[in-house]
Amino acid sequence: MQLVLNKKTFVTHCLTALLCVMPVSVFADETEKDPAQALSSVLKSYERFSADFEQITRSDQSSESEISKGEMQIERPGKFRWETNTPFPQLIVSDGDNVWIYDPDLEQATRKPVNLEDTNGAALILNGNIEELQEKFDISMPVSDAGSQLFDLQPKDNQSSFQRIRIYFSNGVMSELMLQDVLGQQTTIVLHNSSINPAFSDTLFEFTPPEGVDVIISDQM
Repeated sequence: MQLVLNKKTFVTHCLTALLCVMPVSVFADETEKDPAQALSSVLKSYERFSADFEQITRSDQSSESEISKGEMQIERPGKFRWETNTPFPQLIVSDGDNVWIYDPDLEQATRKPVNLEDTNGAALILNGNIEELQEKFDISMPVSDAGSQLFDLQPKDNQSSFQRIRIYFSNGVMSELMLQDVLGQQTTIVLHNSSINPAFSDTLFEFTPPEGVDVIISDQM
């Protein structure tokens, strides 16, 4: 499992393709439903989520992988904070209206509007809107048993940025998210130390550029 576009664009487009922890007993009921209904039930089961992540990216033409690690927090609808610690520090944070990308090494911060209604499957998953997901993706569940659930989303529109999105749950816990772009590049996001509906500070999804940082404001979504 693994993706992307340009690294920053990919993360802002799909880093939140979703992350949740569910009791195994819930999935026992979901196996009776069709894949879209099962996914919808899972996505409605949380409002906030936090986890440590390991992101592994590999292009279709290369056997070499890029690995980054950090921590992330999500709050529906549309708020997220994605902080990469290694190999290079970077912060991507959205208050639901705008997204900031801050690169400490470059002393640069960029702000642009968020668009959760585009063809970005991750954003639609974040919103948990199963009707829109079904409009844009064919949803299947190739694995469904007591210990493993795998949802596979393939776009109906060949203009989509993604070729495939896969969400894997192990023993009721979302443990991996795989995204593959139209160029064949894959990114796998592996989650650790997950927490569902934790308490967040009021300022977690806010960002103020540090003094001396170059700020770029874009009106383009």
